[in-house]
Amino acid sequence: MLNLRGIDLNLLAIFDALMVDENMTRAAERLGMSQPAMSAALQRLRLTFKDELFVRTRLGMISTPKAQAIYPQIRDALALIRSTLTQDQVFDPKSARRSFRLLGDNYFEAVALGPLLKRMLLAGSELRVEVLGFSGQNKELLAALRRIEIDVLIDYLPLQQDFICTEELGRERLVVIARQGHPRIEGSLSLPQYLAEEHVFLPLRSRERSQLEVALGGQSLKRKKAAQVQNFSSMLPVVASTDFLAVMPSRIQQLYAGAFDLQCFDFPLAIEPIPIWMMWPVALDGDSGQQWFRQQLRGLTVELLAEANSP
Repeated sequence: MLNLRGIDLNLLAIFDALMVDENMTRAAERLGMSQPAMSAALQRLRLTFKDELFVRTRLGMISTPKAQAIYPQIRDALALIRSTLTQDQVFDPKSARRSFRLLGDNYFEAVALGPLLKRMLLAGSELRVEVLGFSGQNKELLAALRRIEIDVLIDYLPLQQDFICTEELGRERLVVIARQGHPRIEGSLSLPQYLAEEHVFLPLRSRERSQLEVALGGQSLKRKKAAQVQNFSSMLPVVASTDFLAVMPSRIQQLYAGAFDLQCFDFPLAIEPIPIWMMWPVALDGDSGQQWFRQQLRGLTVELLAEANSP
């Protein structure tokens, strides 16, 4: 039986950092270690596991098959230790000083950020939310969650990895908007009318499906592309000034209904509402402050979707 007293368990945290960052310099900086100390720790890891673990190549540092095989168990063990150390700590929002890091796209910022900040200020004056830049690229999202650089990710596409917890917060319907006084559309919208018009698009996120394709169960409709904008908020003035159509979540249309002279229609096909997923690192699952923050997001989503899904 292996005697753990002869093993420096701090090496496991260093191994975890090297697996996550795949770079000795970044791992050392994150752990507050010098480069010589990190190199020495790697040598001790190699002796402990009797394997090179990491190999330098012209493409960077690559983990060996053995490192990849043992990493899931080590990662889960470290997550369990973190959870055990924090589970008895009670989070008091009135006295806590904490900043929660959240990744969300333009939809989240437009619809939910204001109400969320209001909730946080009412709960405790020293609580903050830092909304980070959202690239929408799965590789970057996965890396941010794996490195525990963020507390929560909000998106309509779930990420399926064993180091990520996922929860569906709710679903929101999509609607079609057109300007008031559109020469061919008034009062109702049929599918032939919809397909005959030109449309405003959002850029595709890598090879992922758009929200409309998700709602259509993976199908694609042949729509005429008239313009492309970077976010939902930009769709509204473009549609208000042209005869183009656009598809967007209902809540955004409701928020800006008074600012633009627009018509709103149900989508002219039976489609599924769009899911809203909350994702967070497994390592933070037992953190009491993080649990409190996730509960705020759940309650806020219930309120917002009740308004968004009303006729």
